[in-house]
Amino acid sequence: MHQKFKRILADCRIVPAVKHIEDLAEVLNIPWVSVIFILGGEIIELEQALRLAHKHPEKYVFAHLDLLEGIGKDAAGIRFLKRMGLQGVVSVKWQLLRYAKEQQMLTVQRLFLVDSEAIHTGLKVIRQVTPDALEILPATVPKFAIEEFRKVTDLSILGGGLLRNEADVRSALLNGLTAVTASRRDIWNLHLT
Repeated sequence: MHQKFKRILADCRIVPAVKHIEDLAEVLNIPWVSVIFILGGEIIELEQALRLAHKHPEKYVFAHLDLLEGIGKDAAGIRFLKRMGLQGVVSVKWQLLRYAKEQQMLTVQRLFLVDSEAIHTGLKVIRQVTPDALEILPATVPKFAIEEFRKVTDLSILGGGLLRNEADVRSALLNGLTAVTASRRDIWNLHLT
């Protein structure tokens, strides 16, 4: 599943990051969107969202565990999410990603790159859990920061945050990102190839 997911990320280039569950229907209907991150909401809303997403089995829906309310942040919580039909998770907490991997879920390790030490720490973290992809924030980090990860891993590297328009997206992709995550509607509708 890892290689297929990697190809999908390379093809789609834009991953909508939905802050409000009610916006999920909109992104599910964008033909070129293949991967969607849900940032927040409550567990009951996630259940409704997954029922809607099941009508689009070709799309991958991830929940950001650190922002999801009403679920235990432990192995039992992850097992429950898997039974609900969630395909993947995003988290800054590598331990949660390890639990998700045990459930054969796709995992995205989120890293905040605020300085050189954060890059060093991020490199250690990905060796501990080996996620299916990385998401670095902000997407506007310098090219050398992305290259540091490229030197040691072939994981897909997503970038999120501080993207305002198509020029910002293209610049981030030219710096070496596989795809970008974005919560802005106007970016969701970009069809980049």
